[in-house]
Amino acid sequence: MLEDRLRKRYQFLTKAQKKVAEFFLAQGEDAAFLSISDLAHQVKTSESTIVRFARSIGYKGYPDLQKELQSGIKQKISPPRALQKAIIKERGQNIYSKIFEMDLQNLSTTQEANSKKIIDQAVEEIIKARRIGFTGFRSSHSLAYLLCFFIGQVRKNCDLLDGSLGNLPNQLINYGVGDLLIGISFPRYASATLNILKYGKKAGCRVMVITDNPVSPVGQISDLVLVAGNKSSHYFNSFSSAVTLVNCLVAGVSLRSRHSVEVLKSVNQIVADWKFLLI
Repeated sequence: MLEDRLRKRYQFLTKAQKKVAEFFLAQGEDAAFLSISDLAHQVKTSESTIVRFARSIGYKGYPDLQKELQSGIKQKISPPRALQKAIIKERGQNIYSKIFEMDLQNLSTTQEANSKKIIDQAVEEIIKARRIGFTGFRSSHSLAYLLCFFIGQVRKNCDLLDGSLGNLPNQLINYGVGDLLIGISFPRYASATLNILKYGKKAGCRVMVITDNPVSPVGQISDLVLVAGNKSSHYFNSFSSAVTLVNCLVAGVSLRSRHSVEVLKSVNQIVADWKFLLI
């Protein structure tokens, strides 16, 4: 699929080719039926750039890319219909074994997409930030909470920006230059996550995301993108790889921050004093 090819090849594209990639991700259904001249006009680039773009990500040419897009549109169905289709398709099959296999593939894809250098850079961004806001909505909310919870045990000034009780504007006004916003967003992308990150970008924050594709809506506006494979045989995203990325970031910050032990001791003291735990 186009998204898979872009995930692997995006970093090697030229600036003009990345512009074409962003158009396809944002308006893929429209692009699927545009002639190469019409597409070049809309993206404000040359036809030769579009041809080179298609070849750079593994297609024989633009017609080959367009054919795949059109096929994808025919196959695209809503989550309820996807579930109905899965119920019929999976009767009598070992669906659990299939899910394990897909998650292993997702982990392999994720490891290939995120070099040690990229993860090291993400860890350094977290360590040096003055304040960090974590955000994710719908199914991504649990991942944002998990990352905020663990990072908050080894460094101070961490907030979960979830909009509960209408408090989001009161939180966002505290963010600016020197701060970091970390967004987590997977299809179907939540507009609230994108709006929070756009606000932070405008206020001078650094922006980091965990998403499925570097040219997803949040990926396009971010300073640093961590890519997690999310394929599933059903209607939902798989988050196994995203959780692994969370584990990597938490481990990196815990081991490299010179304040991590001190902060963790303070957190554990409060837990002990308040008797949060039963044992």
